[in-house]
Amino acid sequence: MESTQPWFTLPIPRWSDRTATAGLQARAGTTRHELILAAARRFASQGYHATSLVQVVEDCGRTKGALFFHFGSKSALGWAVVDEVHASWADLAGRIAARRLDPLQTLLVVYDAQIGRLMHDPVVQGGVRVMREDPGMQADRHKWVEGWRAESEVLLARARADGLLTADTDPAAVSTMLLSTVVGHHYLAEAQPDGPSTWERMTTTWIGLLPTIAAHPWVARWSGSGWAQRPTPTAEPYERARREGVSDRV
Repeated sequence: MESTQPWFTLPIPRWSDRTATAGLQARAGTTRHELILAAARRFASQGYHATSLVQVVEDCGRTKGALFFHFGSKSALGWAVVDEVHASWADLAGRIAARRLDPLQTLLVVYDAQIGRLMHDPVVQGGVRVMREDPGMQADRHKWVEGWRAESEVLLARARADGLLTADTDPAAVSTMLLSTVVGHHYLAEAQPDGPSTWERMTTTWIGLLPTIAAHPWVARWSGSGWAQRPTPTAEPYERARREGVSDRV
């Protein structure tokens, strides 16, 4: 169980498309998940506009009839992928909050969870491309990015109120800087695949940043916690979690 693991243990996303599947029979729910996952993989690999519905149904061995039973259009399928991005994050955020960590520890786990998703979660990778490429989803893209930044600001403000940050640390400025840094790291990691990963780049950022803004007692506890040696995420747990999210409905 998570409570017996180190506080920085990386939480892995799980299927959260519960409302849409609540009234469906198990087999229909499985079909819906397979279609969402197949679409997300296609969107991630070749883009939203270049993906055809024929490719999606062929990838998961379903029919167009099955697809149109669940999704009336390609746009509806794209929205389903994006909705799963949001829903699975809400689930992750709840699980992180249940650990009852201090605000700075929570911030670190939140960033690790988001970065792990960006690097390896096929649903997030597909959903990000949909939000980026479909003009009708620009507002949703802003909602996703701003939600991450706002969550960071709240945690930093709590940390300052609790005496975990220096008094002159500006939560709004630091939260904006952190999100911009992640975006830059992710771009560089994709542009330089033989270089450091987004995870490795952000680890270096935290190691440089936290001693300058956090209170010395907190930094000492964090430095001795083993956080810097936490394992780099790999694709397999994310792939397994998404596959199990489909198969557990059969």
